[in-house]
Amino acid sequence: MGERFVFIGDSITDAERRSDLRGLGHGYVDVLAEALAARGEDVDIINRGIAGNRVAHLRERWQSDVVDLHPDVLTVYIGVNDTLSTFFQGAPTPVEDFERDLDDILARAVAARTRRIIVIDPFFVADAPWAGNWKDGSEFVRADLDPKRAVVRALADRYGADFLPLQDHVSAAVAERGGVIVAPDGVHPSGFGHALIARLWLAVHDAHPSTPRPDSNP
Repeated sequence: MGERFVFIGDSITDAERRSDLRGLGHGYVDVLAEALAARGEDVDIINRGIAGNRVAHLRERWQSDVVDLHPDVLTVYIGVNDTLSTFFQGAPTPVEDFERDLDDILARAVAARTRRIIVIDPFFVADAPWAGNWKDGSEFVRADLDPKRAVVRALADRYGADFLPLQDHVSAAVAERGGVIVAPDGVHPSGFGHALIARLWLAVHDAHPSTPRPDSNP
């Protein structure tokens, strides 16, 4: 068996994986699985996204859904629900709490000798065409999410993780193709959006192929 790739996050990673007999869902993880298989790569792909999750949820299930799986390559994609839950439910995640929880899970991944970590920047498309009442909160969402995005980048740097600046790429794609093509409701990618994430992930992965750490488990 080749390397084990574990993906953890919210609905964007989940993509209805529990209704999929392969457990991959219909999002970027599935696109990546197909792309890697087409390249002849022998990898074990595990999707541990759960819709609605915030970073605190990842922290609660980190041992069973990450550490116990012993991933060679771990992808962490979380953050937008920590902002949306504030807007919709009045349940804020202060940026200090967000940083504490994300710091904890990344530290535990490193301590568990994960060979490589890829961290994805959460995105939001302001004034998305089908956003409904989300559109009314675009200014708030942007103001709340951007400091959390800065935390994601800083902690990726701190722990030597590869960082995928997704917001920049999504914004460029929206400018070129329009929001309805990329993420119609401002948060959830379309098929095009998921393919974009997969392509960017592959570029990050291929730029620095993972190699076993000297102290890694065989």
